[in-house]
Amino acid sequence: MIINRNFFSVTSFENALTSKKDVFSFIRLSAALMVLYAHAYHIYGLGADPLTHVLGVYTGTVAVYIFFTISGFFITQSALQRNFFQFSIARVSRIYPALIVANIITIIIIIPLSNTVIFFSFIISDEVKEFIKINSTLQTIKFTIANIYSQHPDQAINGSLWTLPVEIRAYIISIMLVMLGVCSSHVRFNAFFFLAIIFSGVFPDILLTLFPIPGSVNLIFFFLIGSALFINRKFIPLSPLFTIILIICIVLYKGYFSPLILSFLVSYVIIAIGFNFGNFRFLIFKQDYSYGLYLYAYPVSQLSYAYFKAWGFTYYIIAICLISLLFAFISWHCVEQPMNTFVRTKVFPRIKTLYSRYHLNES
Repeated sequence: MIINRNFFSVTSFENALTSKKDVFSFIRLSAALMVLYAHAYHIYGLGADPLTHVLGVYTGTVAVYIFFTISGFFITQSALQRNFFQFSIARVSRIYPALIVANIITIIIIIPLSNTVIFFSFIISDEVKEFIKINSTLQTIKFTIANIYSQHPDQAINGSLWTLPVEIRAYIISIMLVMLGVCSSHVRFNAFFFLAIIFSGVFPDILLTLFPIPGSVNLIFFFLIGSALFINRKFIPLSPLFTIILIICIVLYKGYFSPLILSFLVSYVIIAIGFNFGNFRFLIFKQDYSYGLYLYAYPVSQLSYAYFKAWGFTYYIIAICLISLLFAFISWHCVEQPMNTFVRTKVFPRIKTLYSRYHLNES
């Protein structure tokens, strides 16, 4: 058996990032499927999924940690490479159009198909308008509507949306750190992050006030770890052999690590896997269906429960996967990708021109 010599090679995160070979789209899609899988058990009324018992942590929680670590790594890169307006427009266009469309489709298609409602009275009701307004602005999240899914084990319409307000806050933190110069060097960022960890331990109540959504402090923490991995990318080694050894150590000895150290190790492994598998072309996806899958899996699970609960769990979860992937495909090709292309080709050049004129006038 001949082992590829690249297996023993050592490089850095920076070199791997420069090569532009990664499988992060595959990892994000896998994380979205993990969320779908975890929620399917809950919505069906079975409680925690089997993988949760193996991991010792809820599978859906692990998945969102993966999302936020990857997000922290690449959003920090985006914040450093773009000006404030470019960054803000890029983030808004990435999150909100697909979200708003998903909320509308949930109201006018998914709920009427899976719950007995008087269609026109339902879609123009004040509570539905409030649902779309709240869940499309992401100040907070509205999970239920009166008399919808009242006979289901879970009445939430789209429980997955709770992480999106946290994501928006993470974006704001990222651009603020860049504007304040915290991300201008690894020394500054590391000092900030070290002090932030100490502060969170000494004054946890203040953090809960700043981030009142339950679980959001942990998500922000993983986002900042992702940011730290990017800021320190020149000094972080990347090796397939080391990554595998570290994964084995985490699996076998996770109980011996403190939660803080374990969080750093897991985050390192997430980013390392994304780069280490960059040579596996079949794992490199040019399309990113993960966000659409994340948006639609929960309401589709409620739809699937309404039609397939009597058929058994296997048919129920197969239906979720197929229908959710269909919605994700449509979301990417009809909403997300066109919007990204429009912003990149039409909006960004305009912003660049305006910035150039402004600086020219200033000089």
